[in-house]
Amino acid sequence: MLSVNNISEKVRSIRRGGFKTAFYIMILIISLSFINFVFGEAPFTEIPSFLQPYKEHLTVLKPFLIYARAALVFIFGYYALNAICMIVYAYALRVSDHPTAATIKSITKISGIALLLGLVGSMFNVSPAAALTMGSFGGMVIGFASQTVLTHVIAGVFLLIMRPFSYGDVVTIAGQTGRVKEIRLMHLVLDTGEEEILIPSGTVITQIFKKKKSSNIRK
Repeated sequence: MLSVNNISEKVRSIRRGGFKTAFYIMILIISLSFINFVFGEAPFTEIPSFLQPYKEHLTVLKPFLIYARAALVFIFGYYALNAICMIVYAYALRVSDHPTAATIKSITKISGIALLLGLVGSMFNVSPAAALTMGSFGGMVIGFASQTVLTHVIAGVFLLIMRPFSYGDVVTIAGQTGRVKEIRLMHLVLDTGEEEILIPSGTVITQIFKKKKSSNIRK
């Protein structure tokens, strides 16, 4: 069970992550608005009066604005993604162990980077064929990275909700017998008295298991 201090720390981590995400998005919006203001682009109608003497220089720089915007979107988007990943990690720790939370965090980061690349690519008016290739590659990477993990996570959620057995029950699953010590998101932990056995949640769902009856049940 999580202690009160651990829960409070995780809540603070989620709040910090939310604040950082909002902060980076706000900085990005301000930066893009400032560029539009300086160069007189929509929603602004023209270059500010105090910059009119430098109009020719700004005109020369205008073709490079797309690269500046793309760089800002990727940089601050990446910072915001890291903050979101920390929120996901802190929340996942509330319902799972550290390795599971770290894996979910990695999947979130991979997915976010793929979305960022797609967003930056759209700013350069990437052709449909190139966008399709980028999306297919990103989907393939995410699919391979998350297929097994998601299978066990979904199975773990099912076990936590349905509770086919309780803590302390003696069960036999996949040839392993032990007392249920912990039901995690990714694993079921059995205590044999001499060792702990971790059985993947996906295996628990797909296997026939035996549960020893309590001695106080009437026959």
